[in-house]
Amino acid sequence: MLFSKVIGHATLKAKLIGNIREGRVAHAQLFMGSRGGGNLPMALAYTRYLFCQERDAADSCGQCPSCLQMNKLEHPDLHLMFPIFFTDKVKVCEPFTAQWRTSVLAEPYLDVELWREQLESENKQLRMGVDIAQEIQRKLSLRSFMGGFKVMLIWLPELMDAPAANKLLKVLEEPEPNTVFLLVSTDAEQLLATILSRAQLTKVPALRPTDLAEALRERFPELSADESMAIALRSEGDLLEAVEMANKGEEELFVFFRDWLRSCYKREVGAVVEFAEGFQKLGRERQKSLMRYGLYLIRQCALQWQSVPELVRVLGQEQEFVQNFSKLLNHANADPIRRELETAHLHIERNANPKILFTDLSYRMMGLLRATVNA
Repeated sequence: MLFSKVIGHATLKAKLIGNIREGRVAHAQLFMGSRGGGNLPMALAYTRYLFCQERDAADSCGQCPSCLQMNKLEHPDLHLMFPIFFTDKVKVCEPFTAQWRTSVLAEPYLDVELWREQLESENKQLRMGVDIAQEIQRKLSLRSFMGGFKVMLIWLPELMDAPAANKLLKVLEEPEPNTVFLLVSTDAEQLLATILSRAQLTKVPALRPTDLAEALRERFPELSADESMAIALRSEGDLLEAVEMANKGEEELFVFFRDWLRSCYKREVGAVVEFAEGFQKLGRERQKSLMRYGLYLIRQCALQWQSVPELVRVLGQEQEFVQNFSKLLNHANADPIRRELETAHLHIERNANPKILFTDLSYRMMGLLRATVNA
């Protein structure tokens, strides 16, 4: 991954390049960012630049032996660790490394759900145990093949078991010479505080709408400028969410959410039951997308209700919806509506029955949409 291929983040790229050129390479670094924001591509671009034998002031050369090896993530001094699902015989990453490389090369903005799909382990827990920590120690005991840096890239270290995290801590405290740990995380709160204290933090923010819209037009040439910008605004800086919307048609989510809320407001029980059945047919990832999209729209409505329309970022039919629905919000229901949607998203992640969940959510919405401050 070249820095030039990482979407946006020009200032951060310049900082990372400057650190390497000035010899300020911390032995442990945490690339922290939200889903679809680019923390993994940024870490991979940083690794390529670190290995590159002919790098310039802007990027890796892309032609030297190290760059050619990085094209396939097969540089001998790059060691890859990531969460897996355990079996009786397999508890280390090595058997899955080729599969992980293929997944990342296909989608550098890989997230845990895409990886779980690749492993065909939808209902299995992904984790990193003490055997993987021992695997890290073993690989770092090897000499550098190219005579320079060795990079240990650990993707989603927050999924490490406590014993594995403690064992990793010992390695971080006494690293081998010219060893660089790159921890790529989306939830640093789950990491041990002692690990956080030993890693230099690099925050990778969500993508800016303009950068995301441009990236969408490259992937989907059929999208107009207005369509790509509308999707970029809805996805809130998440490339994976934006790509899903572009692939499946974001209009479907909007119509479903809008018409469902109308039925809840009118307390049309029969219609709500039909929506619950439709929700069940969406599939787990699409169900989660609907909840995230609903949260986005409710936030826009809350901004409109609070009389700060200059912060509202919607276009077309969404703009009309926000202007109308915001009139139903008040101090008694605005925050509870948000919490209900967040809770529903959490329960979907935990494999709750979708029809029962959505029916219950609908009845709760019926009450909240009619709630008044004095109620």
